This record gives sequence, structure tokens and C-alpha cells, in this order.
Amino acid sequence: MPIEIKPNFVGQDIQNDERKDMLISYHENFFHLIPCGSTTDVIPEYFKSRHPFEDDIVLQKRWSKTPRVKWADYTKKQPTLNEVKQWYLQYPECNWAAITGITFVVLDADTQEACEFCESGEITRTILKQKTPRGGYHYFYAINDDLKIRNTTGKLDIRGEGGYVMVSPSFNYKFEVVNGAVLDSLDDLPTLTSQDMNVIYDYNNTGKINVDSKTPLTTDGVQTGMRNDTLARLVGKWILEGWGMREVVIKALDWNQTNTPPMSVQEVLNTTQSICTGHLKRNPSDESGIQKWNTSQWQIQLTDDLKEIMDQEDPIEQAKKENVVDSDPLGLRPFNDPFWDAMDSDRIEQYWGDAFVFEQSRVLLLGKPKIGKSHWLGAFAAAATTGTEFMGRSFSRPLKVMWLQAEIIHEFLKKRIEMYYQPFHHDPELYNIGKSNLIASGRLRKNLMRDSDIDAIAESIEYHKPDLVMIDPIINFFSGEENSNSEIHEMLSRIDKLIELYKVAVIIAHHTGKERADDLSFMSARGGSAFAGWMDSGVKLSGKKPNITLFYEARNAREPDQHLAYFDFERGYFKVVDAQDSPDEVEIARVVASAMSKQKFYTRQELELVARQALKENELASGERAARYAVSYVQKYLGERVKSHNVPGKNTWYYLSDNEMKRPWSEE
Repeated sequence: MPIEIKPNFVGQDIQNDERKDMLISYHENFFHLIPCGSTTDVIPEYFKSRHPFEDDIVLQKRWSKTPRVKWADYTKKQPTLNEVKQWYLQYPECNWAAITGITFVVLDADTQEACEFCESGEITRTILKQKTPRGGYHYFYAINDDLKIRNTTGKLDIRGEGGYVMVSPSFNYKFEVVNGAVLDSLDDLPTLTSQDMNVIYDYNNTGKINVDSKTPLTTDGVQTGMRNDTLARLVGKWILEGWGMREVVIKALDWNQTNTPPMSVQEVLNTTQSICTGHLKRNPSDESGIQKWNTSQWQIQLTDDLKEIMDQEDPIEQAKKENVVDSDPLGLRPFNDPFWDAMDSDRIEQYWGDAFVFEQSRVLLLGKPKIGKSHWLGAFAAAATTGTEFMGRSFSRPLKVMWLQAEIIHEFLKKRIEMYYQPFHHDPELYNIGKSNLIASGRLRKNLMRDSDIDAIAESIEYHKPDLVMIDPIINFFSGEENSNSEIHEMLSRIDKLIELYKVAVIIAHHTGKERADDLSFMSARGGSAFAGWMDSGVKLSGKKPNITLFYEARNAREPDQHLAYFDFERGYFKVVDAQDSPDEVEIARVVASAMSKQKFYTRQELELVARQALKENELASGERAARYAVSYVQKYLGERVKSHNVPGKNTWYYLSDNEMKRPWSEE
């Protein structure tokens, strides 16, 4: 069936029957359709919680372009027609998106400059475009089987593999067919060529002539990472100085040989062409040396000049023949080089647990919601700031820790922190050291993707100079799309910059996906593989509290490590349970401790009676023997919560650590 696109109608002008026909037509033309939010929806609370920094207007716009289904599932398979119909019935006013890179690719031009570029003739022009609500255009192209086009962003976004675009009948989207061309199927569309992609790449990385920069402009060679930008500025300078086109090209190639290493000849030519043609387009009456060359003449006359240059021996090949390379520009060295002998492998400070938290390390704390990640961080911070032991691993020294907490208000956070430091009350000096080393925020509202916010975080780090920064939870500091690896990578790259500039270790707390909550792999992080690829080490919490399974993994560790642990949510501390111990024993100890009164001191016999009754009520065990074992489990696992005091020749008293009643042994 011919593709039904309803040109020149915006989404809200398309009637219900026409909408159905369009969707059916899309499906028959192999569109991978997915339903999204709409401008009329009440925004779900879960979506608001993911984007706490946005106002209602921005939230509504973001929601209207957010898939309602797990769209990654449909990158490999097309939704069935029944699925599409069901979505239509369920969400009659929804916007619709189509996954790209399967049946078509799209150039997404948000600005007038980008639109002018797409229609300038510098790249293949298409006959199908779609106007967007912001006044930009989507330019549709057929799939080029010989060219893999991925989803990328820039001044001109490319929606290929791994992306999607909104399509009419979505609200305020309007298809246009250029010059009334007949479009029976997507096969009628042109394809993007490799030359097109090179030109787009150069446009995204160069663009307008700009000879102004904080970096001094030099004709001397520059290092990798500065070559394209410097070349673009030099070409702009030469154009403004009045040089002709051929002279500009030759000067660019000559300059390139001073770089370490040089760019390829083709890359130099692409950049030069992009700057020159762009300048001519924007300045048609310019009296510079290249004004006699217009864009079309570049393709004809200049090609002959370039052919002559290209026919000359490649400078890189010439350098190889002349054996002019006398040092490695990458700084690589044989392992018997004295460089390696002089390197001190112990210079990186190991903060905790050998390879798990070290200077400038990137640590991922992962677990399902409400399993106790913030409690783990709080207990970890208390041990870190005092330089004591935590979970069977020792800290090298007291660390200064910054805790960026986004969920807990100051009042509640204060109570928690006091709870975490309670084990150190017996040592006032250690207690004060710990509290002076902890910098904490309550319900901090900052967005790592917003420049002003990350600048504020950076300045705070500079002011306090912590050894370790904990970001809890990371999703509350992120305004992008959680399921977009590219956006996650961008956010993580900003954290990497903080690590690099301020020499801090960073722990980020993050949630697992619901369907993979008990998967010990760090690939189970909500949002995909970007987090697993980022981390140097990770701690995964799983199971059912208070009995937690902790799984440790580190790049520098000999092998992954796993422990059972008990977390006392009333006292705020974790205790490792050895592998040979049964988690049932921990549960028995917890039940008995919960049955004890804060206003009573127990003899051994009295506590066994309490244990017997508590075990019976919880259907865990019965009998005197079980009660005796239960008391021993309390001593074994809950020594911080349940205290004992022996009066020689008399009684051993058992009591809760927060019991403030008068001690009975003081009267004996």
C-alpha cells in the first residue's frame, strides 16, 4: 500500500479515521511505531520524580516525547498491528514515534542554520521532510545498505540506529513533500552517502568561520584534539586575508605537516571545503580572494586543482619513506624502558578494601529501591570519616567525605547521621574527628546536566576539598533520558571531569531495573550498560532486608567477592555474616532483640524466656534448646545493639544499648 503521510496537515488537524489509516499505512511500510505521552496528559508521578529540576511546562514537553512502552524491545522486532491498535485504543490522544535506523534515517535540524545547511545542496537533498513544533525540520532518507548510520548529536542531529523521531499525527508535526513529488514508498527516498556523512561531520565540528578564541592562533603544529578547530580558524583567517581558494588549500596542507601527528589529506580537504563553501554561502558579495568561486564552481573547477594535489605523494607515506619519525607521538614505551621502573605503583592511595575504593576511583553502589543504599552510604561515611573498619575492610586513614543527598530532608538526615555515629560515642575524640570530616546536604536540588549547577558543585568541592564524594541517588541529579546511553555517558563524563580536576573518588548510588533486581551483574543498573562500563568498582545490594547479600566487584581485584550481611535499621549499622553462618540465625537474633524492652534488664534465664516466646510467635522454633541458641545468636550478631554485663559470682545482665534505666549492677 502507498504510504499515507497526510502532507500539510498537522497532527491536531488529522481526524480519527485518518489517524488510524496513517498508523496502519506506517505499519505496512515497516515503521516500528511506539506510543508516547501527549500534551493533554496528567504527567505521571514517577516521571516527575525522575525530573525533579524541571517546571511544569518543560515537564509537559518532555513527557509528550517520552515512550509509554519499553521501546528498546522494538528495535529488533516490529510491533504487531494488534499492538499498535491496542495502543491506539488505550492512548487515543498520544503522540507517536518511529524508531530510526531500520526503515529510514533522519537528519534533525532544530535551528534555521541547520535547516539551511540541509537544503543548501552541500549534501543530498530529500523529497520528504517534517516540520517540528519548534520550527525546525526532520529530513527523511532511505536506508543505505552499504553505510551504517548511528544515532549522534551535534548542531545537526542524526537519528539512525539507536534513536527515534516523533511523526505525524503527533501534535504540531506536519509532513511536507518537496515540490509535490509522488512518494509511494520509503524506497522512493534518496539515501545519505559516505560523502554526505563526511560533510555533516565537518559541519558539526567546524561550521562558521571563527578566528576569535581564547587560545592564541598559531601556524605551528598542534596536538591531537586541537587540529580541526585550529585548521578551521586558520582557513577563516586566510580567507579574510584575501587568499584564493587554491592557495588556501595548499596552505592548509602545508600547515598540516607541522602537526603531531598530521591529519589525513582527505580530512584537511573536507574541513577546508566546509569552511570555504559555508563562507561563500553566507557572504555572496564578499570581495575576498575566493569570491570568484561559488559553491557549484568548487565542485567543477577546484576539483581539478585538488586532483593534482591528491595525485602527489601522500605526506604520511612520504614521511614513512624518509624515516622522519624519531619518537612516538602517543608516548608508548617498551616495558623494559626506565620509565616503567621509575613508576611507583603504590602511589595511588587505597582508601578502603584494597582495590574497592581508592584515590580518584569511580564506584557504583547498586540496588533496588528501598533496600538500604542510603543507609549503607551513611554507615560507610561514618567509618570513612573516622578511619575505622567497615564491613570487614579497613580504611587507610580518616577521610573527608562529601555526601550529596537528594531525597532526605535535613531534619531526618540529621537523625540518621547521629545514628551512624552512635558507635563512636564512647570515644569523644574519634567521634569529633568523624563529624568534622563529614559534609552533608539534605534534599539537594542540583542537575549535573545544567552548567550552573555543576559549576556550583565544583566550587563546593574546591571549597571543602573532600577525598570522597557520594552522590545519592544519581537519578535525582540527572534531567536526561534514563534509557539513553548517550545522555548517561554525557552525565558520567561530567562526573569524570570533577574526578580529574579535584582528585576525588566518587560513589554514585543508583537503582536496578525492577525486572533485574536480584541479578548480581552490574549490567542490571537502570538505564543500561553505561554505568557498568564507567565504574572502577561496584557494590551491589540484593535480597530482602534486613538480611542483605553484598556483591563486590573491582577491576583491580583478583576476583569478585560476596558476603551475607545483616543490617540493623534501628541502630543504623551493617554486620557481615560469615559464609558458613546461616542467615536464619541472623533473623532469629533480630526477632529476639525486637522483643526486648528498652526499660528492662534481663538475666540469662529471663532473656531465654523472652526468646522462647518470640520464636514461638514468629513460628521460627520452640523449646528450651532453641531459646538458648537464640541468646547466643543475639550476642554473636547484634553485639552493638544488645549489650551484656557480667557481675562476677552473681548475674550476667542483658540489655538494649539505648536503655537509659538505672543499671541494676550498681546496687549489688
